Amino acid sequence: MDNYFRLAAVLQKSSVLRYTPAGIEVLDVVLQHESIQVENGLERKVKFELPAKIVGPNALLWQSREGEAAIFCGFLAQKSQKHFSPLLHIQEIIEI
Repeated sequence: MDNYFRLAAVLQKSSVLRYTPAGIEVLDVVLQHESIQVENGLERKVKFELPAKIVGPNALLWQSREGEAAIFCGFLAQKSQKHFSPLLHIQEIIEI
């Protein structure tokens, strides 16, 4: 099965940079997206926030860039063992 997610969004919020026990950087963020989409031939305004996680060197680069737009690519996974809501694991960031 394929699980690839790509979203143009603004980095709205970021938490404090933390590290895994192995010393890998982790940054929890919230992405905000707003666009016009066509559904069944009609335009529809779409607006939402999506929780996400940046792991590795990109976490250092994006820790203080709130308000910046980019294309965020990665995969969706459940937030935790007990919470099944989706969390985007960002693997690539393309600046716009």
